[in-house]
Amino acid sequence: MDAISRESRSGSDAETREEDRLPAEAAQLRASPAFAAAIREYTDAIARFREAPRLINKLMASETRFRLTSYVFCLAADTENYGPLGGATYTRLFELCAQREELSPRVLKTTLALLKLAGFVKTSRNASDRRSKYYHPTARMTDFVKKWIPHAVNALDVLQPDMQRARMFAQDPDFIRRFAAAAGREHAAGIPLIDRMPEFTCFFGKREGAIPVVLAVMLSDITGTPLPSRAHIAKRFGLSKSQVSSIIAEGTQIGFFTTDAAGILAATSHLRDSYARFVSIELAFYARHMTPAPDRPSLNLHRAHLETPTP
Repeated sequence: MDAISRESRSGSDAETREEDRLPAEAAQLRASPAFAAAIREYTDAIARFREAPRLINKLMASETRFRLTSYVFCLAADTENYGPLGGATYTRLFELCAQREELSPRVLKTTLALLKLAGFVKTSRNASDRRSKYYHPTARMTDFVKKWIPHAVNALDVLQPDMQRARMFAQDPDFIRRFAAAAGREHAAGIPLIDRMPEFTCFFGKREGAIPVVLAVMLSDITGTPLPSRAHIAKRFGLSKSQVSSIIAEGTQIGFFTTDAAGILAATSHLRDSYARFVSIELAFYARHMTPAPDRPSLNLHRAHLETPTP
């Protein structure tokens, strides 16, 4: 028993050390001369992705529901650990959310029902235990993920062009599944990305509709173009005008937005810095797991990118 305990502690310590490197990897990305171009690519692509039919917007408007959707996909993709049916069962999803106090059983059931209504999942029963229900991504959910991934692979290609992740995405049929399984394992065992910057994500991550508003403001700031009207933002992202106004008021109060004498909304330096830091953390996390298959030599090139010290 002592040996097992020591091994468990050793594994935990190794995971902690691995997690602790992520901020340094993110800082290295931010220090790149190409980071401004990468964050523009990221913001433009993720804003376009957020334009979706109302039911899909309903799933994405809440970061909690969107995160649960990711859990379903990642657990289902992890056939190495869970076998051919994957690991997306109600019990595993509930335990994963409950250990972090992310959502209640009612919200979990409602979100799973929404996913089924949207045609994103189908279910099956375990032949050896009919009480166990598995959730499987449909072709529609896979297509949804394929539309989501470009914001990450394209931004990373700006920063690490030798990796050619967009090419991997286009040509490797197992790229998405492999990425989802690996990222899901680290996310479940380590510090969730949303918890790495709580002062930022407590606003945009837990306030329904806040992400699209932040994206609209940052896209205007990055491109130097006028910010669209609140009505236009609401229409583009499937929100109501009152939602947009409420989010702007709250974001202004906590220092993310400012308004000039003419009433024109703009990003503050606090928002710019917080947004850049969060994007770099997210991209560093993706860079770890958007890699070639292990038998491909370019994997070593990826490791060299992460291990090269910042000058």
